[in-house]
Amino acid sequence: MGSAIAVRRFLRRRQAFYTRPLVFCCEVDGFTDNAVSVSVSLAKRLADLSPGMRSLRVEQCLNDVLRDLPDGVVIRNIDVLFNTAYKIDVLSVLLSAYRKHHFDLIWPGRYEDGELVYAEEGYPDYRSFDIARYDLTCIY
Repeated sequence: MGSAIAVRRFLRRRQAFYTRPLVFCCEVDGFTDNAVSVSVSLAKRLADLSPGMRSLRVEQCLNDVLRDLPDGVVIRNIDVLFNTAYKIDVLSVLLSAYRKHHFDLIWPGRYEDGELVYAEEGYPDYRSFDIARYDLTCIY
């Protein structure tokens, strides 16, 4: 389902032609310049919950943060979602939130061989996502 395109091809086609969330794996002038950090707002909402409830309410907290932002915003700094205590599929949570509030995202890792990678192998928060399993478009 997911796809990846080079930034130069993206710039030729422009954002209007994409109906899925865009995951930017690089900075793109005019699109990622004014990205909004969600880390502090999201962390505050999660901190108000008991540790046992956080995994269950991550998506709701993300939706609450997004509701305060304009539709079509580009977000960044989602690292709090990768907390190993939260037993979640980060991309699934993001895509579920996208259905309620359209946004694009600056990926806090890298794109490599059809996968979005977060952190480095050997670290507890390391994650790798095969984009073919997710309905999104990666811009690298």
